[in-house]
Amino acid sequence: MILPGKTAISRGIILNLTNPTLQIQPCGIDLSLRKIFSWTSAGTVDFSNQFRAGSRKEQLEFTGTRTSSTSSSSSPKTKSIHLSAGNYMVEFHEEVNMPLDIMGQIFVRSSLWRMGALLSAGVMDSGYQGAVGGLLQVLNPHGIVLHEHARLAQMVFHVMAEKVEGGGYSGVYQGAKGL
Repeated sequence: MILPGKTAISRGIILNLTNPTLQIQPCGIDLSLRKIFSWTSAGTVDFSNQFRAGSRKEQLEFTGTRTSSTSSSSSPKTKSIHLSAGNYMVEFHEEVNMPLDIMGQIFVRSSLWRMGALLSAGVMDSGYQGAVGGLLQVLNPHGIVLHEHARLAQMVFHVMAEKVEGGGYSGVYQGAKGL
């Protein structure tokens, strides 16, 4: 069973929404862009995490500004960034507090893939609490322009057949306040 977006909010599963009116969807919650990173080193993954080493990354800054074409000249300007074709890590404003009987999945919004970009992310395990992010792949050879707070993905919450035992997720990213 999939939880409606409004239910995920009322149960406290997803937090820190930028604009709930725009973000609540029938089958989930739209996730809004907070930060964009590029990688500056290789990472290491192994079976037991004995040799795990995270990749270093640098935050990319929103530098362009634009006033909405549909609003008055007194409307606030929004910051934007042009991303060339390539791979990026994105961090969303929203955080999750996954109950032991819920798991989450993140899907790209159709407006993003229609521009030539994809977004992938891992499963949000039951019991996970913390930051939400994903891998943004810009395939459009001309790149894309993203504005601060752009809605890039939708998170869908699935009710599991039973609660997980032992407290759920207990990995290194538990409680993360950022990527």
